[in-house]
Amino acid sequence: MATTHIKQDIQPMLKGAKAAYYPSGGRRFDLIVSVLSLWILAGLYLDGSAHHHIPDLIETFFTPWHAVLYSGFAVSAGLLLITQWRNVSRGYRWSHSLPKGYMTSLFGSIIFLFSGGADFLWHTAFGFEVGLEALVSPSHLALAVGGMLMISGPLRATLHRTSQQAVKGWHELLPAVLSLLGILSVLTFFNGDFAIITYPNYMAIRPPGDHTFFYDIHALASVLIPSALLMGVILFALRHWKLPPGSLTLLIVGNGLLMTWFHLKEVYPYPQVLVAVVLAGIIADVLYSLLKPSPVRVLALRLFAFGVPAILFALFFIMLITTVGIWWSVHLWTGAVFLAGVVGLMLSFLTHPSADSKSFSS
Repeated sequence: MATTHIKQDIQPMLKGAKAAYYPSGGRRFDLIVSVLSLWILAGLYLDGSAHHHIPDLIETFFTPWHAVLYSGFAVSAGLLLITQWRNVSRGYRWSHSLPKGYMTSLFGSIIFLFSGGADFLWHTAFGFEVGLEALVSPSHLALAVGGMLMISGPLRATLHRTSQQAVKGWHELLPAVLSLLGILSVLTFFNGDFAIITYPNYMAIRPPGDHTFFYDIHALASVLIPSALLMGVILFALRHWKLPPGSLTLLIVGNGLLMTWFHLKEVYPYPQVLVAVVLAGIIADVLYSLLKPSPVRVLALRLFAFGVPAILFALFFIMLITTVGIWWSVHLWTGAVFLAGVVGLMLSFLTHPSADSKSFSS
């Protein structure tokens, strides 16, 4: 790692050999990109909230929420292009003209740009999507791919620049954690109709009729899918770093607040759901501190991977049961909590199949 930093530091003094290296970016550049990514994320959730709450009022592509989304994209892409132009003028090869991890982000901005044009043409030809249509529209999915590649730049850059032994604390990992929050939030956004926490009304109010089989299946999927998305992101991070205190609270609560914003009309009558999310984030950090899960503490990691999603959904159901009640039987909701934990546990076998020879620094 020290050799890498030496090479990056001497780059400005190199001439012909300069093209063999990447320019150094550093944590400051990562932080700027991650903050701009939050701008894009805000535009995404503003647009999603509008599609969800006022679909009948959307009659044009040129909306205030699209302005937020595309201005965030323009500033982020502009930063990458200006940085690339400056580094090319300093002698770097164009394919090495951004810090490691960010050429993929630039490629993502190209996808986003063309997908935005395709989205305009799609709306012109077929009108505006309503409900689930907005989440599976091809042009929207292409925008999601481009956006994910853009906002994951700080995560890739941190992975390139650091090692498990060297990374410690918020100073090193804040951009990467914000990038993880963005990735998780894009994933949950496009799976928003399979997130029971954002539809507490469907748990509190029994559906009409006696045949609830498909309601049960959808509700159970709305526990398992968010568990997989959440633990996939968290376990990926644990594979590479020792997370600073509060990281899990930021990921769980930050994503929960964004999803609440997206589904405000469903969550607003049940604010106790937010209490469950906040408690789950805090308990996840406490559990992480006590168990210290890592590639070399595999049993602790298995318990942690099971416990985080199980606790999140146990708190969700308990909060509703003790306040407004739910129509699900004890067999269903306790089983759903257990299966949420199993999802996290099974994912841990994929991300951490065995003890790793590497260890974290104290």
